[in-house]
Amino acid sequence: MTAAGSFSLTRRLLISAALLMSFFLGLTGLALDRAFVNSQLAGQSERLFIRVFNLLSLAELDDITLSLPAILREERFNAPESGLIGIVLDANRQSAWESQSSEWFSELAWLRAKPSLVPGGEEFGAYGGYVYQRNGFVWEDATGQDRYFEFWVLEDAGPYNRSIQTFRRQLWGGLGAASVALLALMFLVTAWGLKPLRQLALHLNRIRSGDADQLVGRYPTELTPLTDSLNQLLKAEQHQRERYRKAMADLAHSLKTPLSVIRTLSAGEQSSLNEQVDRMDQIVRYQLQRAVTDARSGPVLGQRCDLHGVVVRLASALEKAYRSEDKVLDIPELDRTLFVAMDSNDVLEVLGNLIENGFKYGRSVIGVSYEQRPDTQSVVLVHVDDDGPGLSELARVEVLTRGKRLDTIQPGHGIGLAMVNDILASYRVELQIGNGPLGGARFSMALPIAR
Repeated sequence: MTAAGSFSLTRRLLISAALLMSFFLGLTGLALDRAFVNSQLAGQSERLFIRVFNLLSLAELDDITLSLPAILREERFNAPESGLIGIVLDANRQSAWESQSSEWFSELAWLRAKPSLVPGGEEFGAYGGYVYQRNGFVWEDATGQDRYFEFWVLEDAGPYNRSIQTFRRQLWGGLGAASVALLALMFLVTAWGLKPLRQLALHLNRIRSGDADQLVGRYPTELTPLTDSLNQLLKAEQHQRERYRKAMADLAHSLKTPLSVIRTLSAGEQSSLNEQVDRMDQIVRYQLQRAVTDARSGPVLGQRCDLHGVVVRLASALEKAYRSEDKVLDIPELDRTLFVAMDSNDVLEVLGNLIENGFKYGRSVIGVSYEQRPDTQSVVLVHVDDDGPGLSELARVEVLTRGKRLDTIQPGHGIGLAMVNDILASYRVELQIGNGPLGGARFSMALPIAR
């Protein structure tokens, strides 16, 4: 993803958490606010209702006149502007009684304008900065007639409103503080939870800068498949690059023999020249094919190679390349129906390198021999011998190391035997190095017979 389209996973998680917390804490706050307001209303209504019945218990009907004590036990009814007012209206909506605290009450006209309640009815509400409770009652006077009276108790809503405002400040302040604390905690949890991803990014940057070639360290179970896949991909890519590098080195090494033959050809040997050019073209195609084919895939079913025919072709080419030297290549006859289960180009590379080494380091004789044992009828043992100085125990190990040269006099790059070992390893064949009957080195391998 480009920089313009990139995003922060941490920021995305925190924004999502903030939105979810705002939603749920907002719902919680609204629910608590509504519950508190309703409880306050219910409590206020109950208190006013009790005061109405307190007034009712003190009221007396003398003939047709309703009377209450001048001084009430509830002191606030006796003090002007105390915020607690008691009023009784008759059936004509006229004031039958007013507490002393109603002296400066200016909403009496509104009370009179309200429709009468049915006998036994009640109402709780708010108006003009007051909350009120009113109840309708019927008395029977001395003449036996029913008299309707409506008892009102009003209380200043200021304390009630202030308690609600105080609660709301505390509620929303507490929820806000909780939100900040939760966001801070979420940030810490997110930072801790995403730490493996930051570690992964750091390791990938180290790989990109060349400071590392694999992802190292412990990762959570959820990331292990990803890191394992990345390591496998990196390993495959490194293996591919190494195979390309080896293939190019092998290509250069494989072309040396045809070039040596070409250098020794006279002007009249055009057919041999064409043969070596074709061989060089075949080598190029073969090595490039090896570069894109996994060397560890093993032998392919159906492969067949004429072992003796390959040895004869190699003998012809190498004797021309080294004809200025007095050396003999001894090749025994082999059953012409015997084929090995290998690619012919691989056999050509293996035996070509081994026989050419014999020409380089042998004094006068190079021998190729075959051996079939009764206990190993599925393979044919092939030996390449020379009468050179041979190889010590340590040299037999070092000579198979790519780029390692034991002889700095002869031309070469220390690749041939390592390439031979790689090719044989792909067929699960081991290259054995020892002392031969000619007095020099012996290279032996058990090649699988094609059935």
